[in-house]
Amino acid sequence: MITTINITSLQNKYIKQVNLLKQKKERDKTKLFIAEGERLVNEIPQDWKIEYIILSENYLSDVNTQKICNILSKFPQIKAFTVSQKYFEKISDTVTPQGILAVCRQKIYNENKFINKKNPFFILLERISDPGNLGTLIRTADAAGADCVFLSKGCVDLYNSKVIRSSMGSIFHLPVVINSEFDVLIENLKSKNINILAAHLKGKKTLYDINLTNGIGILIGNEANGLSDEISEKSTELIKIPMPGNAESMNVSVAGSIFIYEAVRQRIK
Repeated sequence: MITTINITSLQNKYIKQVNLLKQKKERDKTKLFIAEGERLVNEIPQDWKIEYIILSENYLSDVNTQKICNILSKFPQIKAFTVSQKYFEKISDTVTPQGILAVCRQKIYNENKFINKKNPFFILLERISDPGNLGTLIRTADAAGADCVFLSKGCVDLYNSKVIRSSMGSIFHLPVVINSEFDVLIENLKSKNINILAAHLKGKKTLYDINLTNGIGILIGNEANGLSDEISEKSTELIKIPMPGNAESMNVSVAGSIFIYEAVRQRIK
């Protein structure tokens, strides 16, 4: 049996909170974020802290009852609320709402927990500004079996709804450290004999010339400006993707994915 609490007013505190969580300052203040859509909610692991779930009346009537029970049974202590379809559309952040969202607590990772890992595979992202690119890179890193993604200060907010959607749930599977001080992080990683390989147009070698089977951190920069000079200079080596065509550059999530999967290719031999 599905038991939910019905919300009948837009002035309800939970409705107000969901609307506020669309803003970064509220997410920073409360350390909460929204995962919207059936697939994303299904991806949330049982050990992830969820505050509550909101369902639309249409979702309850249109979707198989057993499917809803399976979702809610993962989080038996969590409050589940029902709102009208009209109200759900007002709080939704998507064009065609599916009728389900979860308000989740952010997970804060300590980067020191990861830097001592043997033969690690890290992704370092400096000042990535587009939510779709960030989410795609996290999804790719997750698929590739990376150990951790580090985000510098100046990256788009990890808990932006577009980042969450673009990650397709990978944010729940892969540790992502935010607001990392890259100058300090890189020196710490290098002291552990972890090579920091910077994706850079000025690279003398291509990624196909480099051994990626040892401990590495792949460093990828901003869409428009690439890596900052300060961070590039701290890397072990600048490497590039060969581009025999006429394009001067490629999309950062595509370029990053090529680097990441060359490491996978070498590591699975």
